Amino acid sequence: MSTEAHQDLPEPHEEQLCTSCAAPNEPTADFCVKCGAPLSSFSMIAPFERLFAEGFIYRQAADRPRSLITVLGVWFIFGMMASGGLIIMIMSSQSTAGGLVATIVGVVFGVAIFAVSFVMIWKTTRNYLTRNEIDHKTDA
Repeated sequence: MSTEAHQDLPEPHEEQLCTSCAAPNEPTADFCVKCGAPLSSFSMIAPFERLFAEGFIYRQAADRPRSLITVLGVWFIFGMMASGGLIIMIMSSQSTAGGLVATIVGVVFGVAIFAVSFVMIWKTTRNYLTRNEIDHKTDA
């Protein structure tokens, strides 16, 4: 083949595949464009990018829990947060020192923490149980 024939060929385009969903990404990408999984070590070192990487881990645990230990871990982490939200709600509603505005803000903050925690626990447990039911039906 002549040199001219090689010059007419397009340059090969390099891509890195996501280890979580196998989607093609740019070689310089820190996160997957499809699922948001961290692709480089930079995503775990830089403070802002680390938040996205940790968020991906929580989303994976809630959306596709693979084992019972994952579900128990979510129950432990978010159960503690839900307990904290309940304590904030109770203490804020019984406190008279800060006034009405402080009481309302404390109760709303406690309800928000409890609600987020409850949703994470419910979603993870539901997805784990649903996945197990599907696995048992396909085995039969």
